[in-house]
Amino acid sequence: MPYAEEHAVTGTGGGDALTTRWTAAWTPATAAVLTTASARGVTPAQAAEGVLRTRMRAARDEGGPTAAQALTALEQAAHCALPVLAADALTELTTVLPSTATLPELLAGQRLVDRLAAGHVAGLDPDDEQRPRLVAAADALSAAAVRALDGIGGSEDVEDARALVELARKADESGSLRLADALVRLASDGTPLMAAAAGVVRALLGHTPAGDFGRRIASWVDGAAGPSARAALTARLTGLCTAAGALLETAPDVLDPLLDRVTTLPDREFLDRLPAVRGGFDTLSPAARDRLLDVVESRTGTVLTALTTDPATQAAWTRADLTARETLAALGLELPPQGPDVHEAPDVQEAPEAPEAPEAPDVQEAPEAPESPETPLTLTPPERWRLLLGRRSDELPAATAPLATALDELYGAGRGEGARGDLTGRSGGRGAPYPGVREWAEALTALFGPGVREEVLAAAAAAGRTDAVEALDPDAARPSVELLRTVLQHAGGLPESRLAALRPLVRRLVDELTRALATRLRPALTGAASARPTRRPGGGLDLARTLRANLATARRTDDGRIVVVPERPVFHGRARRAADWRLVIVTDVSGSMEASTIWAALTASVLAGVPALSTHFLAFSTEVVDLTEHVSDPLALLLETRVGGGTHIAAGLRHARRLVTVPSRTLVVVISDFEEGYPLGGLLGEVRELVGAGCHVLGCASLDDAGRPRYSTGTASRLVAAGMPVAALSPLELARWVGEKIR
Repeated sequence: MPYAEEHAVTGTGGGDALTTRWTAAWTPATAAVLTTASARGVTPAQAAEGVLRTRMRAARDEGGPTAAQALTALEQAAHCALPVLAADALTELTTVLPSTATLPELLAGQRLVDRLAAGHVAGLDPDDEQRPRLVAAADALSAAAVRALDGIGGSEDVEDARALVELARKADESGSLRLADALVRLASDGTPLMAAAAGVVRALLGHTPAGDFGRRIASWVDGAAGPSARAALTARLTGLCTAAGALLETAPDVLDPLLDRVTTLPDREFLDRLPAVRGGFDTLSPAARDRLLDVVESRTGTVLTALTTDPATQAAWTRADLTARETLAALGLELPPQGPDVHEAPDVQEAPEAPEAPEAPDVQEAPEAPESPETPLTLTPPERWRLLLGRRSDELPAATAPLATALDELYGAGRGEGARGDLTGRSGGRGAPYPGVREWAEALTALFGPGVREEVLAAAAAAGRTDAVEALDPDAARPSVELLRTVLQHAGGLPESRLAALRPLVRRLVDELTRALATRLRPALTGAASARPTRRPGGGLDLARTLRANLATARRTDDGRIVVVPERPVFHGRARRAADWRLVIVTDVSGSMEASTIWAALTASVLAGVPALSTHFLAFSTEVVDLTEHVSDPLALLLETRVGGGTHIAAGLRHARRLVTVPSRTLVVVISDFEEGYPLGGLLGEVRELVGAGCHVLGCASLDDAGRPRYSTGTASRLVAAGMPVAALSPLELARWVGEKIR
C-alpha cells in the first residue's frame, strides 16, 4: 500500500542499520489500493497475507519461484509481521536458493536470515522455536555459497571479489575445509582479478604466510613485461585492493617486497608498468591512497613531500650534511649503505668536494618533460609512489609532472572517501587538462612510447571515452578480445559518420582474432572438414583406408613382395557442403556475457566453414534473435549482436528445438552463465525434450580462451541431472567436442 516511502539508511561502518526512515503521506493511490486490497481480507494483516500468498502461488504455477522471488517473499513476509507466512517462505527459500541461486543471491539470503535471527526486522521477533530454523538456514546457505565459488573462477567483476571476502569472513567462523580447497583452486586457476582476491583471502585467513603473498605481489610487477602481462597486473592489483586494500597498510611483510620492487626497477621499466599499476591502485579511494602513502613514508624513512623551503635554507641543509660526512670520514667512520632515499639527491654523491655549491635542489629543477621515451628521466622513490598512487601530484618537479597529468586524464581524482574534499589540505594543482584526445595521445607517445600509449587509450575507451576509441591506431593496436569488446560497445551508439572511421579497426581486430582462432581449431576438426569416405565409386581411391580394409587378403608372392587384393575398395566422397550434421549454437547475450559472446561468434564463424556442418547461431537475452545468415562473416555477426538485458535460456532452447529435423544428427550447444532469470522448471523441461528426442546437447559455462568458467553452479547441477552435460570449455575444447561427434 503506497502510503509511505522508505529512505535508505546505512549503519555505522557500513553495517546493517537498526532503524528505518520513512516519508508518509496519504495520496489518492493509497485510497485506491486500500479498496482493492480489502478483497483479500478485513484487517491490513489479512489483506497483506492474501496478496503475498497469491504472488507465491503464481510463482509456483509458473514452474517454481526463482531465487529472487524466494528472497523477496521472505523479506516482505517479515516486514509485514506475518510469522506463519514467513515460516513458509523460509522453507521455500532454503529449498530454492541452494540449488539455483548465484553467489550474490546466496549471500543476500544469508544476510537476510542473519537479520531475522538477530531480531533486526521490526515486527518479527523470532522465538525459541524459530531461531534454530533460521540458524540452520543460514548454515545451509553458507555451505551452498562455498560450493558456488567454483563458478566465479572466470569472473572479471569486482563485486565477485567483494563477495568472496564476505563469504570467507562468515564461513571461516565454522572453519570450512571446503572453503580452503576452493580458495586454492581460485588462486591457481582463476582470472587474474579473482586469483589475486583469493590470494588476499588466504593471507587474511592465515592459510598462506603474509611474506609469501607479498613476494608474489612483487613478482606480478616483475613479470609485467608485455601488454597482456601489464593488463593482468592491473587486474591483479584491482583484485588485491578490492578484497583488502588495507592489507598493504597493516601488514609490513606484504608491503615490503613491493616497496623494494618499486624502488629498484630501472626508470624505463618503471615507466612501462606505471599506467598498469596506477590502474590497479585506482580501485582504492583517494583517502585510502593517502593513508598508504603515509605508510610507505614511515616504512622507507623518506619524506614524500617536495622541498618547498627557500633555496638558501636548502643550501644550508646540504652544506651541513656534507660537513657531517667529511667529519665522520676524518674520524675513520664509514656511513652505512643508504636506503631507498639514496636516489633523492644523486648529485650530492657526485660532488662531495664542493659543499659550497649544493646540488640537491637541482633534482627538483629537472628539464621539461622528455620528448621521447628514450630521453633519460631520473625518478626518485618519493616521485614514483606519488605517481603510482595519484596523490600529492602538485608537489612533483617539473620534469615528472607531465606523467601525473597524463595519468590523471584517464583516472581522474578517484572515487569514494576523500574524493570530494581533502581534509589534509592536499590537492592537485597542475592546471587545466588536455584540450583534446589528440594532444593527450601525443603526450602519451612522448612520455611512455607508442606501445604503452595504445594500452592507455584502450583503458580510457573501456572506461567510457568514445574519443579515445577513435584515437586508436588500427595498425598499432594489439588485437585482443578485451579491446574488441570495448570497441563494439562504443560502436553501437555512434552515428554512421563516426562508425565508418572505426570499421578499419574493428575489421582488423576481427580478422586477426578469427585467423588465430582458426589456426588452433582446424587440427581439432581434422577429418570433419573433408568429404566422408564411401564405397561407392565416383571419387578418387582412398589408398590408406583401402589398405586397412583389405588386410585380410594380403599375401606374399614368390619374390617376397606383399600383395593386397582390394576386394573392398574405399573411395573419397565428392567434396560438397553437405548438411550431414546440424550445429545450433545458442548464445547468451545478457549483460554479464560480453567477452563470452565474442568468443562464441568467432568460434561459430570458424565452425561454419566445416563442410559437414550446417551451423546456426541464436542469440538470446529475454528474446531470441536468429543470426544464422551472418554466421560466415564474424564482423557482421558481431555488429548485429546486441549485448544486454536479462536471461531466458528456456526461450533460446525452445527456438533451437524448432530447428531440429534429424535429432540424432543435431548438436545443440548452449553458451551461458546459466543465471536463469525465469523459473527453472521451463528450462529443465526444454532440456528434457531435446535429450529425449535424441539430440546431442552440451552446456558451455561461459567461453573464453582459457576455459575459465563464470556460471551458476546450482543451476548447472540441475541441468546435468536433466541430461545436459555442463563444462567450462575453451573454443579449442569445444571444437574437439564437435569434431568427435561428427566424425
